[in-house]
This record gives sequence, C-alpha cells and structure tokens, in this order.
Amino acid sequence: MYNLIATDLDGTLLLQGDTIGKFTRQVLTDLSNMEKQIVFATGRHHTDVSSLVDDFDIPIHLITSNGARLTTACKNLDIRQYLPSHIVKQLIEETQADNDLVINMYCGSQWLTSEIHHSFSDFNQNDNFSPIVKSADEMPCEMVEKIFFIHKRRDHDELVKLEHHLINLFSDSTNIAFSFPWCLEVMDSVVSKGWALTQLAEFLGIPISQTIAFGDGMNDVEMLSTVAKGVVMGTAHDRVKQALPHADVIGSCREESVAHYLSENMC
Repeated sequence: MYNLIATDLDGTLLLQGDTIGKFTRQVLTDLSNMEKQIVFATGRHHTDVSSLVDDFDIPIHLITSNGARLTTACKNLDIRQYLPSHIVKQLIEETQADNDLVINMYCGSQWLTSEIHHSFSDFNQNDNFSPIVKSADEMPCEMVEKIFFIHKRRDHDELVKLEHHLINLFSDSTNIAFSFPWCLEVMDSVVSKGWALTQLAEFLGIPISQTIAFGDGMNDVEMLSTVAKGVVMGTAHDRVKQALPHADVIGSCREESVAHYLSENMC
C-alpha cells in the first residue's frame, strides 16, 4: 500500500491554464482523508506553486525547483539547497555569449531572466510570480536554487549539445536535467526530486516501499526511480520512457490520468 503520493505538475497533473481538475481535486481530497500524504514535486519556484495550493483544504507538501527546496505542509521542515556561487558564476560565463539562449535563475524569492520569452507562458501563468529582467553580468551568484536555459528556437538538439558540454565541465558539482525538451536545468549535485522525496519520506516516517510517483520529464527520472512505484505519462519524452522501461505508462494530463490511476488503484 502506498502512503506517500508524489506527482509532477506540468504535463502530469495540471490542466491547461495552470488549473487542477475537479475530478483530480476530489481524488486527492479522498486520499488525504484516508491519511495518505500528498506532495507536489515540480521544477517551479516555491512562490509560484504555493498559489496553486492555497485554496486546497488538505495538507500538501511541496518539492520545488526540482528538489532544491522541500517544504512540508506543517512548515516544520524547510530545506533549501543552493548551487555553489563559483559554479553559478562559471555557468553564466559559459553561456552568456550564446544569443540563442535565455538564461534564467531562481534566486531567493525571485525569478531572474536575461530576457522575456514567449515560452514562459508554457510553464508559468501566475501573475503574482513574474520574471525580472537582468543582464547576465548583473545576475547574482548567491542563494541560487537553480539555473535554467531556454532555447529561443526550441532546438532540443542544441540544448543536448549544451547538456553534454556542461556535464563535461561540472559533472561533479551539478545535477543537469531537462524539464522540457527546450529547457535545460542545473541544480546542485545532490539535488533532485528523488533526493527531496527521500528526505520527506524520512521526516514523515514512511518507508520508500510505500511511495508512488507520477511524472513526464527527465527531471522526474530520479524520483520515479527512487519510489516503489513509478508511473510515466504517455506524453512523456522518449528519453524518459527509455530510462524507465518497467514503469507503468498512463494517459495525459488533459484526461486527468493521474487521478484516474489513483482512483482505480487506491481509493
């Protein structure tokens, strides 16, 4: 039996417009009433995600910035893991000359970006959490949860080249993963959704053998590999499915497939 349920948001749980479906909301409420622990695990910033759960009447734990921050529903545990400042500096220096890249970072309570890009609307429609434009030279190096690079032409192959380059330079001090095919993210070496979920399970006293998780991105692979049961969205990138050949594969977020899976197997 699974007592800790973790789910990614974009491409997994959320409907269009950053909304949680009525059926999904009811299933999560039913599971919470059964004393199941629920965690939203996302690459988004804590401030952004907090607004999504403000109107929930159930406790929801938050793993944000791909695991760089973990906050329990009771607020008794709040872990933040930052990139080393010298690594942030080097990452900016390695990428700022590439005119096809938009450099972004989550620093403290802010989302900083080198320029506004239309891709932002695909993973953020929160008017209360908007990016602040700063040149690469002006970006801070302290208290950075993650840096992420968006390719202006959504050229995945070019970002794969960047991924390999950054891994060669920083493999010992960073964790690098795609959240979208056109968005490459860099966190501290220990950081992943799987690492944060392990910390949460230990805090709650729940064995990993009693955990289940849902996701669709490469930044979900560690989490889906860590839990007892990993479930992949049918719309996931092929790299995700190849990395998790034994995982269950379900439908899409548009069909509220996570809620249907939970309703059929746990409620």
